Amino acid sequence: MKGLLTFITMMALIGVTASARYHYAFYYDTTQGQDVEVNILNTMPRENVFILTAHDAYGGEVWSTQGSLSANQAAVIRLGDYVPASDIAWGVVTVEGAEQLVIGIEYLLNEKLISVDTIYNEAPVLNPSEEFWLGAYYNQVGAAGTSLIIMNPWTTTGGCSVIVRSSDGKTVYQHDFVLGPHESDYISLTDELGHGNLLWGFVDIGMTGQSVILALEYYGRGCAGLEIDNVTEYYY
Repeated sequence: MKGLLTFITMMALIGVTASARYHYAFYYDTTQGQDVEVNILNTMPRENVFILTAHDAYGGEVWSTQGSLSANQAAVIRLGDYVPASDIAWGVVTVEGAEQLVIGIEYLLNEKLISVDTIYNEAPVLNPSEEFWLGAYYNQVGAAGTSLIIMNPWTTTGGCSVIVRSSDGKTVYQHDFVLGPHESDYISLTDELGHGNLLWGFVDIGMTGQSVILALEYYGRGCAGLEIDNVTEYYY
């Protein structure tokens, strides 16, 4: 009987790969004293299976796990316990769910909680004949600083255009990116722009064909001096 139950569980987990209907993605970083705790929450009143995969900055798969959650159950995964330490142990985590999930993310620095985020929107599937935009706030005033992490949550190569505008509407940074499958790119606006009284405003990312997702590291913010936010849904 035990062998039969194990076989049934394995078949259910394998099946989620072929039939998963929900695809989520978010940023992680396990370098330089950082870590990420992922809380996977089953919103369904029935069993739900998932596959979680962490990719390095170049898109390589560094660790993957799968599991099954009973009705309304939650599971926690500390990525630093499983992702091999390296300078490129940052980038995109993807989660495939047979049904809808909510994902709570706790970002840690030197074992202290610095930021909490919640993912409930899937990585969007775009109409290839239309353009879409994803946006966020940045701040380079005084001691504040912002870094952008642009991630490809898909198994195919995609591109995007990044434009950063100051508070008076001027374009202060622009670059076109092509990202391979699950690849990520990091932009320090402090390195690119420095600081200035007008250097705060809007980050605008144009997408055609397939979506990217964006994470922002806000320095000089919060009790720990660092806050991290994910932006996974387009605004237009």
